[in-house]
Amino acid sequence: MVARKKISHRLQAAFRILLLFGIIALANFIASKYYKRFDLTVEKRYTLSDATKDLLRNLDDQVFVRVYLEGKAFPAGFKRLRNATEEMLYEFGNASNGKVNFIFIDPTLGDKEQKEALQKELYEKGLTPTNLRVQNDEGASSQIIFPGLMMHYREKEVALQLLENQVGLGPNEALNNSVELLEYKIANSIKKITQRQSPRIAFAQSEGELDKMFLNDIARTLQDYQYDLRLISISDELVLANKYDILVIAKPTQPFREIDKFKIDQYIMNGGSVLWLIDPVNMSMDSLLGKELYMTNSFDLNLEDMLFKYGARVNTTLVQDLQCNGIPLVVGAGNPPQTEFFPWYFYPIITSNNSHAIVKNLDAVMGQFVSTIDTVKAPGVKKTVLLSSSKYSKALQSPMRIHFGMVKDKPDVKNFTQSNLPLAVLLEGKFNSVFTNRLAANTLQVYKDSFGIDFKDTSVFAKQIVIGDGDMIKNQVSSKGSVYPLGYYPYTEQTFANKDLLLNCIEYLSDDAQLIETRNKEIKLRLLDSPRIKQEATKWQAVNMGAPVLFIAVFGVIYNLIRRRRFAR
Repeated sequence: MVARKKISHRLQAAFRILLLFGIIALANFIASKYYKRFDLTVEKRYTLSDATKDLLRNLDDQVFVRVYLEGKAFPAGFKRLRNATEEMLYEFGNASNGKVNFIFIDPTLGDKEQKEALQKELYEKGLTPTNLRVQNDEGASSQIIFPGLMMHYREKEVALQLLENQVGLGPNEALNNSVELLEYKIANSIKKITQRQSPRIAFAQSEGELDKMFLNDIARTLQDYQYDLRLISISDELVLANKYDILVIAKPTQPFREIDKFKIDQYIMNGGSVLWLIDPVNMSMDSLLGKELYMTNSFDLNLEDMLFKYGARVNTTLVQDLQCNGIPLVVGAGNPPQTEFFPWYFYPIITSNNSHAIVKNLDAVMGQFVSTIDTVKAPGVKKTVLLSSSKYSKALQSPMRIHFGMVKDKPDVKNFTQSNLPLAVLLEGKFNSVFTNRLAANTLQVYKDSFGIDFKDTSVFAKQIVIGDGDMIKNQVSSKGSVYPLGYYPYTEQTFANKDLLLNCIEYLSDDAQLIETRNKEIKLRLLDSPRIKQEATKWQAVNMGAPVLFIAVFGVIYNLIRRRRFAR
């Protein structure tokens, strides 16, 4: 009888163990098929925005992502970016019902020829390498990595840089900003690569705007981002309304005719977006070459009434800023001549503290002979200053004398008392037409009969961005005719974030789903105390290794005591 009870107890125990293993196996099987996690973070870092979810739910084909953020010797910060990217892609895959798939690839694997071939291929496709320097107790080592990904959709392919480098920020802050922008950057790339109709962008070329040679880099980048790019003459266009999503007017130098202004005005009234890059003062570095002195003068663009009506006024001023770039000047004879680098206060280095999606986490932007912008009263229009000068700046009114001898004068900080002068402004809302009550009824009737469009004196919701620097979008061209990347300054071999700024502006102007608002997601940086970690490393290693063992031992003792008492009865 006792033997039967023992056998029965053993069978029951074995059955329970098998049942437990079966439940665990079933739970793991179900978990492998379904991905779900609960976001308990304060800033909701793992929760996708509604715009991203809508985008992913509407995917009609597979999106495959190759992530090159993989390596054995990554420091903690890069591991965090790598893991955050993996977690974000898991979220994307879950929200898209499995249509977003990914793989992590280590570009340092393979022999020398294979590594060099892959690295060359990634660079040519648009991924920028980073020389990662790893510091440990044994010393330091360097490694070339590609912190980015390649996205594939049908026959399309797009490169995406994941690492954000920002002037003035430490590596931890830069990596944190990179993590903050993951959702926006990946979702935006998916949107661009999968959209059926590309946003139509028109670059005006009729009022002396920048030649296409100086727009080469931004044009090529926009085409890579799946934008439909056109170079147009406003004078040759019968009508602009409803033909283009964005109109870019980059550094015009000739007066706008009234008929062309009317076309632009009605384009805006019908919901069109305009990016204005205006130089009201006729000044460039070429004007100084070979001259001891240059007297500036103002461009007569015939746009003052138009922009004023929309809520902005570009002043005929030039900003001097102590936070600036420099220029090389010849200081002595020789072969080659002796040159020295001097600060040039007309080339401000602009950093933004604004949290708006266009400029949030944006690296420094370089300006050249920048003018200030005033916001004026315009009912129904919201004005947001995107870029402004530093706290040590001043605006000089044109006309003024400019010469290279100005660099020899040591600046007096007391003269740079105008801080945060507006240099770029976003206007959005319902604009009033500048042509209201200015045209005869028969003229408006001809307009309607010819083009089938009614004159509107108030717009639907529209957006405009006004930048007081026409060269902000201009790429440099070498003496041999090769095109430098937009924002690259050859004298210092430094690349500023001009291209990122322009891409963000165009993205914001063309984004109907407000996907760019995901750029505002903030993740609080909770850094560990490094000195304390080193000091208490042995202690916490012992705790981490000993605590689990101690817990199991105590649990085993208590379990055996309970079991003995139970069966002893």
